[in-house]
Amino acid sequence: MQGAGGATGPAKGAQDRPGLRRGKRGLCGQGGSQVDSGGLYALADAVAELAATEARALVHAAAQLTHSGRGGVLEAIERAAQRSAAAIGLAAVAGVVNWAAEQQAGAGTVCKGGSGHTVRLVATRPKTVRTLLGPIEVIRGYYHCRACARGFAPLDERLGITGTSLSPGLSRACALAGAEMAYAKGFDFITTVTGLDLASTSTLGRVTRAQGARARAVIAQVEAAAMAEPSIGPAPAPPQGDMSLCYLVLDGTGAPMLPSETNGRAGKDGVRARTREVKIACLFTQSGLDGATGEPVQDPGSASYISTFEPAATFATHLMGEYRRRGFHQIRQPIIIGDGAKWIWTIAGERFPAATQIVDYFHAREHLADLTKLLTPILGDATVFERDLITHLDLGHTDQIAAAVANLDLPHRAPDLVAPAAIEVGYFTGNHQRMQYTDFKANGYYIGSGPVESACNTIVKQRAKRAGMHWTIQGLDPVLAIRTLQQSHRTHILWPTPAPQT
Repeated sequence: MQGAGGATGPAKGAQDRPGLRRGKRGLCGQGGSQVDSGGLYALADAVAELAATEARALVHAAAQLTHSGRGGVLEAIERAAQRSAAAIGLAAVAGVVNWAAEQQAGAGTVCKGGSGHTVRLVATRPKTVRTLLGPIEVIRGYYHCRACARGFAPLDERLGITGTSLSPGLSRACALAGAEMAYAKGFDFITTVTGLDLASTSTLGRVTRAQGARARAVIAQVEAAAMAEPSIGPAPAPPQGDMSLCYLVLDGTGAPMLPSETNGRAGKDGVRARTREVKIACLFTQSGLDGATGEPVQDPGSASYISTFEPAATFATHLMGEYRRRGFHQIRQPIIIGDGAKWIWTIAGERFPAATQIVDYFHAREHLADLTKLLTPILGDATVFERDLITHLDLGHTDQIAAAVANLDLPHRAPDLVAPAAIEVGYFTGNHQRMQYTDFKANGYYIGSGPVESACNTIVKQRAKRAGMHWTIQGLDPVLAIRTLQQSHRTHILWPTPAPQT
């Protein structure tokens, strides 16, 4: 719909329309600049007339449906109302956008390459843009900078449609659907909810990957900005009674990959790997304990997450960026919890030397169960033996676990168990300081990595590990970027919503 023009007087109620206010010579836009009000007044009247026509048609159609005696009448009325509302909204959106294009055509424009060169208007070119309400055709000016040898459409940048035929709102809806469910299901979902035809499921996939790549770039910018802030030195001691703890809980989970992504990578039992590891961190704070149970309590809404396929060294850089963004470097006591993987403790030692390191208690219990199962052939009934090992673990006496195994005299009784038993025992003795659970609990610390394991499930498993799914890193990483922002309640940095002008 082209922007209407020719009307000079204000329509009734124009001074109350959102986004516009009266000026001495007409209407003022953002920043107080004078704009051509005549076209807007005529457009508003045309949209109001269309709305009245649509409303009358909708009421009559709804009445006929109600008296038809058919089933599913309410949904039919809802769909009719949705189409009417979309038609009205689409007329307003198309009209205002093309009015803005007309205003742009008469305004001075400089090169967007940063050179400040004056550019010339080459032509007005049409562009079909698919929106949440339906398609619109935008007639906008296309400019060329002779010095920079580049052309551009300024209105595309203002509307956020440079390089795409989808509006920002529809792009966001597609990306959220694609990040949440299989692309085919997401396609059906968008079609059912909006009534729009996206042409194919590949559209949903392309938009999701594009928005996810943009999410990675935005996250990197925020992390870089946090790292660039000057350090303020060690944190002051917290007030009496304020625990002021911050946690970094780290883990990794495998995502199913296509063979091309795992070539040359060994998996378990010497076979070719079928997954690639996604490293994930959950950062949150704790300010106190539960008054009834004395258990640690995570501060509500304090969790944020990072995820990446990148190596541990790069992951550590992202982790430090998020750590500083959250202001955790100002908290006196950081705590790192992990499952015992070497890369976790390397990061902890190199990047967070002052942090308290804790091996997830439940992983430690799993290793105890594995050790007991390994030794069952010579133990017979291993119930008492396992109970004693659990007691040693709870008290942080890893040396006693080693002594209990040594007392079994494996070299003589079961030589084939010596090597695997030594590996399991080494897990406990090598993490002795990280397994002082009695002290950790006395200090009110978390000793489990449940928050990050939940994130592994929410961010990765629920989307990437469904039946028959196999990915490339290039295809999955953008999806995980969006899901990570969602889980952290930070999608606003990817899709900021401008404040309405009043």
